[in-house]
Amino acid sequence: MIRINVTIEVKSEVRAQVVELLREMSELSRLEKGCIGYEILENNRLDNVLMIIETWENETLLAVHKRSDHFVRIIPRVRELATEMCSQKFTDMAAVNEAIVGRRSVKNYAPDKVCVETIERLLRAAMYAPSVKDRRPWEFFVIEDREHLDTLAETLPEGMALRTAPAAILVCCNTRRAGLDGGNWPQELGACVQNLMLQAYGEKLGTTWVGIYPQMHRVHQVKTLFHLSSEFVPFAVVAIGKPANEQALVPERYDPSKIHFITR
Repeated sequence: MIRINVTIEVKSEVRAQVVELLREMSELSRLEKGCIGYEILENNRLDNVLMIIETWENETLLAVHKRSDHFVRIIPRVRELATEMCSQKFTDMAAVNEAIVGRRSVKNYAPDKVCVETIERLLRAAMYAPSVKDRRPWEFFVIEDREHLDTLAETLPEGMALRTAPAAILVCCNTRRAGLDGGNWPQELGACVQNLMLQAYGEKLGTTWVGIYPQMHRVHQVKTLFHLSSEFVPFAVVAIGKPANEQALVPERYDPSKIHFITR
């Protein structure tokens, strides 16, 4: 599997024109054989930055895509309109089964920063978790400040990984979105965190899930630390970064004795 991330900077006067071109490119590319995904993202902090995230089955089909009529027609025009356009290619993205089996908690991290584009890809994966009635009650707080990371490490008993992690994501429930009958939100946020960690593994990053909810004293401590309003309930914080050490292989966990078939 091949992932290509393209970052495009544009001036405000041509932004709408570029967005229209990219949307057409996305629609046509998704119809091609071998296209797993072709998404156009708009940066919520920088109006002049757009991003293409495309995923292909293999190099052969990617090469066919680059010879397609719509690629030859649209991409050169986007390059003309853009002030800057650069791409990153990842040819060793982890398959789903590899990520599930290979992922493990990382306790020590290298000091390398995690770029904003990577953080946004992790959060995008998180937001595709299943949600009752599509309420999506999650909220995310990206923490990169060393002082807050160290304070969290001191506050949470299992949070020692936060001492070396260059970034962390605090995952909260927005109880207003969860609704009065939203008793399933812990399961929804659990799936959300799992998606985030699997995406991080695919990006060659390590993670550690540090639990907060349902220990209400920890919930209160974290709410106080970040001055969160009453509708937010801290669920977990996920340490993120490049592992400082090579990770040992995960031992086999498949246990047939734990499987029970209910038949007629």
